[in-house]
Amino acid sequence: MGGMTAIPSAPRQARYQMPPFCSSGWAMTNDEVAQGAAAYPADIGYQTTDSPAWWDNNADVAVERAVRQLLSALGVDEGEHTAETPARVARAWREMLWGYNEVPEDHLDTDFPAPDDPGLIIMHGISFASTCAHHLLPFSGTATIAYRPHPGQRIVGLSKLARLVHGYAARLQVQENIGHQATAGIMRKLNPSGAMSVITARHDCMRLRGVREPAAEATTESRKGMWPDREIALVHRLHAGGRPGAC
Repeated sequence: MGGMTAIPSAPRQARYQMPPFCSSGWAMTNDEVAQGAAAYPADIGYQTTDSPAWWDNNADVAVERAVRQLLSALGVDEGEHTAETPARVARAWREMLWGYNEVPEDHLDTDFPAPDDPGLIIMHGISFASTCAHHLLPFSGTATIAYRPHPGQRIVGLSKLARLVHGYAARLQVQENIGHQATAGIMRKLNPSGAMSVITARHDCMRLRGVREPAAEATTESRKGMWPDREIALVHRLHAGGRPGAC
C-alpha cells in the first residue's frame, strides 16, 4: 500500500475531560449544551489529511522482525508450524487494530432531523472484540449505547452507534476508555441532553494469567449529561438482557 505513514513512535495522551453538566435539573440550557460539545474535542486518531493509513510495509517488516525475536527469546525453534508465524502475526495485528485508521465518531456525521419529542434512543447487544493495552491480550463482550436528543436537533442511524463502538474497540484499549470515547463522541457530534454507555466484557488477561478467573466479567459505565434514575435503570436492564417493562 503506497503513500502511507508508519506507526507513530509514541502513544497519544488522553485529551478528554469530564465537564460539569446540568447544574439546575433535568433540562440542559443552551449554554450547557454548548459547554458539553466544547468539552469533547474531536478524536483525530492517527489520521492526517494527506495520509489516512497508519500501517505500511515498513510496519509489516518491523512487526515480523519483533515476532521472530520474541519466538527466539522464548526458545521456540522455527519449524513447519512457526516458519510463517511472524508474517501471520503481522497481518493479524493489522486486522485487529484497524480502528487507528479511522475517526470512529465521524460515523455520526450522517444524521437526520430528530422528532419533536425524540425520547430515549438505546442500542443494546452490540458485540465487540478489542485488545488489552496492558497485556496485548484479547477481551470481548457487549455494549449498550444510549442518548437523548433535544427536540429539533439531530439523530443518527442506529448502525452508526455500533460502528462507533467497533471503531474504538479496534485499538489497544482498556474497557473503561471505549465507553468514555463513545459517549464523548456522541456529546460532541450530536449535542444531546445525555449520552450513556454500559459495557460488559471478559478479559483474557484475567482468564489466562494472574488471578486466572475464566468466568469473571467486568461491567463499566460512562454517563454524560443529565439522567433520571428510571432511565439509568432502563439502560442497565436492557444491557443485562431484560425487557423495557420487566421488573
